[in-house]
Amino acid sequence: MFVLTVLRDTLKIVPEDFRKTREQALKDAINEKYANRVLHDVGLCILVHDLVEIDEGFVQHSEGWIWIKVKFRMIVFRPFRDEVLVGRVRSAGAQGIDISMGFFDDITIPASEMPLGSEYNGSEGVWVWRYEGNELYMDLEEPIRFRVLETKFLDVSPPRPKIGDVDSVPASHAPPFSLTCTIAQDGLGLISWWE
Repeated sequence: MFVLTVLRDTLKIVPEDFRKTREQALKDAINEKYANRVLHDVGLCILVHDLVEIDEGFVQHSEGWIWIKVKFRMIVFRPFRDEVLVGRVRSAGAQGIDISMGFFDDITIPASEMPLGSEYNGSEGVWVWRYEGNELYMDLEEPIRFRVLETKFLDVSPPRPKIGDVDSVPASHAPPFSLTCTIAQDGLGLISWWE
C-alpha cells in the first residue's frame, strides 16, 4: 500500500526558515511541496521519510533565499494489483459504489465487480447482496474490504489552448490517480458480513 520512492529536487529555503536546522527546513519545504500531491506514475505523496543526499546551497543574484539540491525518500500511497484494502462506503449509484480511505477518495467498485446476486436499490440509494435468502445491505459509511484490480494515472496537466480558442478548458475534472476494485470474491465486501 505504501512504498518508498527516491526523488530529487532543487528547493528554496526562505529567510524565515534560516532559524531551523538545514535538514528540518528541507523536510518542511519537501512536505509543503509534495504532501497530498499525485505524481504521475508514482502515486499519492504522503510524507518525506528521510534525506538521502544534500548538496551545497547557493544564492542567486538579488535573491534572499537559498536554493539547495536534495535527494530524498518519500512515503507514497500506491497499492499494487490484487492488494486487499479496507475503506468506507462513501456513495452508491447504479454504476457502482465509491469508497474512501480517509486520506484517499478516488476508489470505485463498478457494478460488474459486485458479488453475484447484487443489485442497486434506487429507493434507498444502496446496493443489496441477496445471498442464501438474506438481504445484505451495503450502507453508507460502513467499513468495506476490497481488492485492487487496477491503478489508473491520468495526465491532468493544463491543456494547451488552440489558436483562436478561448474556451478550451475541459468541463469535467477527472482524478489524476484512481483505483478500480472488486468485492466479488470470498471474504470481500462489508466487514460485518464476515464477522
